Amino acid sequence: MAEGFDKLLAIPTSQKAALLVAVMAMIGAAWYFLMFEEVAAGIDKENARTPALNKTLSEEQEVAKNLQSYRDEIEVLKKVRDEMRDRLPENAEIADLLQKIHGQAKIVGLEIARFERGDTVPETLYARIPVKMTLKGSFNQVSTFFYYLGRLTRIVNVENIELAAVSRQGGDDQLVAQCTATTFMYLPPAGAVGKGK
Repeated sequence: MAEGFDKLLAIPTSQKAALLVAVMAMIGAAWYFLMFEEVAAGIDKENARTPALNKTLSEEQEVAKNLQSYRDEIEVLKKVRDEMRDRLPENAEIADLLQKIHGQAKIVGLEIARFERGDTVPETLYARIPVKMTLKGSFNQVSTFFYYLGRLTRIVNVENIELAAVSRQGGDDQLVAQCTATTFMYLPPAGAVGKGK
């Protein structure tokens, strides 16, 4: 090894400089082909993706800006859906309706002598649920009851009204009203998947 070092020292300075330049050129070429070219190709590839990524970023930023308005809109739609479910529920809920009807009759001082549910009649998107009722009270009580029945949240149509006057012992005339109160139930379309679609 010392002998090789002595030979290197014996070489003239101009040849040493040329040898040093040649070694440095080889190291530079190896670095360029092994490292720099690969990194430069990666940079070019990522630069080519930049416009698409910028477009995606701007779209996502636009969505993020409108996110709160979308959430507000969803909340409004949920409230509307809940109101519609109150007006047209997805199941019969006759017990709840009966309780509301009795409450309205009690408020106006009307007696419900009969409350009889009929057969459910399916239609395209809803089903009709008729309920036959016999009511006893004054004309004012009956008409006020019908008014309040129409103001219920749930849709209730009163039809086939028959009125008959009945005299009582005290001399007060009373009416007996027979009618059919029809309420409705939502039927989801056959192709709908899951509840509430």
